[in-house]
Amino acid sequence: MPEKPRKLGIVAGSGPLPVALAEDALSAGREIFIVGLEGEASPDISRYPHAWCRLGAMGRFVSLLKEAGCEDVVMIGPIKRPDIRKVMPDAMALKMMPRLIGLMRKGDDGLLGGLVNMLEENHGFHIIGAHEVSASLLAPAGAIGHLAPNDEQFADIAIGIRAVHAIGALDIGQGAIVCRGIVLALEASEGTDAMLGRIASLPADLRGSATARAGVLVKLAKPGQEKRIDLPTIGTQTVENAAAAGLAGIAIEAGNALISDAVAVAKAANRAGIFVIGLSAAQIKEAVT
Repeated sequence: MPEKPRKLGIVAGSGPLPVALAEDALSAGREIFIVGLEGEASPDISRYPHAWCRLGAMGRFVSLLKEAGCEDVVMIGPIKRPDIRKVMPDAMALKMMPRLIGLMRKGDDGLLGGLVNMLEENHGFHIIGAHEVSASLLAPAGAIGHLAPNDEQFADIAIGIRAVHAIGALDIGQGAIVCRGIVLALEASEGTDAMLGRIASLPADLRGSATARAGVLVKLAKPGQEKRIDLPTIGTQTVENAAAAGLAGIAIEAGNALISDAVAVAKAANRAGIFVIGLSAAQIKEAVT
């Protein structure tokens, strides 16, 4: 008899990825339990075994996962960085607070890595990446849709790769927007969608348009980042926002970024008339060397 898969706990942030992961895990015969973060997770998680937990209620968060019998845990979906002054910590969170504050001073990567270590060392969970449960969520190589970048767009992608590597090394963000050789925006704590909104508000002569598309969004993992929690992610909303900003396309790293529904993303890109491409590790290395 094959060994029964370990029960999976899914800590759900925002967006469609937690539900996509739940469906894939169930299809593989794995039991799941979702802890939805209040104010972040979609109401769609209510279709599955679940409970809700507010940020700061660390004791309840740990108890919910343990009572459900979860051994492996995936943390998936964007979470807005909280204002530590507005978080109402419970007893467990208060005990952890000095360490958490120290981790926050190390940036997002330090905070995420520290949280993973605490959950594994102090509470016995095994934190895994979403891609370890569902490889289908990883971005494939090549064009995702009908269109592919031309030479000018590949030149913008190369500049975007170098820009993202620069801000990633400083633990600032994962994205950059480049148009006709000029870096128009770098992603910080506001997130990708807000960055795209900024581009959409720029004068038309600085960016592309629906009738004359130009520029690219490049999203890449930061050097040395905690990939079990914070891989770059795109979905249909990213495609729609990139199209609204007049961009010609989106570039991510194949095998090192998540797509909530690659078929839906391809269809959205085709409708909008933009490209989405999964870059190889060799293409990225060539751009930065």
